[in-house]
Amino acid sequence: MTWRGEFLRIAARRKRSLICAALLIAGALLASPAPLAGSGTCVVTQTDTCERKGSAKKSRQSKQPKQRESVDAKQRTLLASAVGRLAPQRKGITDVYAIGVAAWADEDVFVKELDGTIAALAKVLPIERRVLRLVNGDDPSGPAPLATRGNLAAAVHAVGKVMGKDEDVMILFMTSHGSRSGFGLQLPRRPLAELAPRDLASILDGAGIRHRVVIVSACYSGTFVPPLANDNTIVITAADARNPSFGCAPGRDWTYFGDAFFNRSLQPGVDLQRAFNDARLTISAWELQDRLSPSNPQAHFGPALVDKLTPLFAAKAKAGQR
Repeated sequence: MTWRGEFLRIAARRKRSLICAALLIAGALLASPAPLAGSGTCVVTQTDTCERKGSAKKSRQSKQPKQRESVDAKQRTLLASAVGRLAPQRKGITDVYAIGVAAWADEDVFVKELDGTIAALAKVLPIERRVLRLVNGDDPSGPAPLATRGNLAAAVHAVGKVMGKDEDVMILFMTSHGSRSGFGLQLPRRPLAELAPRDLASILDGAGIRHRVVIVSACYSGTFVPPLANDNTIVITAADARNPSFGCAPGRDWTYFGDAFFNRSLQPGVDLQRAFNDARLTISAWELQDRLSPSNPQAHFGPALVDKLTPLFAAKAKAGQR
């Protein structure tokens, strides 16, 4: 389904739109990180009016090519710098590299969730000095590269060249709004874009990355499970392919999924599968209390990768006890 089709579908369901708006307003007024303080639905909505887009396009038309070249050059520099800061791969040791993506510029909950996720992962897996962030915001000059399809593909390929593809692991965490057709990529004053599940699978396969953990916090993110699932891949999503997820209200530090999975369940000594099972129960309780439809988070745990990560979780937990 196209973005336009998704927007029309949402607009046609007036009653649900009014409920979502009320939830978002409640979240903004309460401005609390607690999971029940606001339950904004993490579904793609059109944020700009036609008038704003038209006038912006007209005023920038003569300068657009030069500006685009300037932005592209800055992005290449930022990405190269970020990759250059990554610690090198160590032969004979399973190193873990992480790419974090906060892809919706107009809502800071996604950046906050990304920062919290990296901090949570660092407590349970050895990712220090091996993290690359892609963040959408107003400033294309940094400090982090933007979360665009091109930058994501370039980042995955660049990290793939740094890591040992046969022995190391890549964690890709992505947080944003979503639709039934993909993961939302939004920048101010630009058309909405999306990353389809099969596009992401092609990017990872094309980079030759064998061992990978993909975690997607977005509505309808269960669509990412089938194209990515195999024995060497773990896929975890905030919702199934037919339902939205919750917690994107302004002022929040986490979505429901991020709070339940990373903030509360993923602790030293707890692996991804146990954290996911615990988070599902927590999310279900929150949704039941708030009278929300179940988001039904999904997961696939490739057995080969589970076995590969088990000693890393154990070693990190042991090191934390010293």
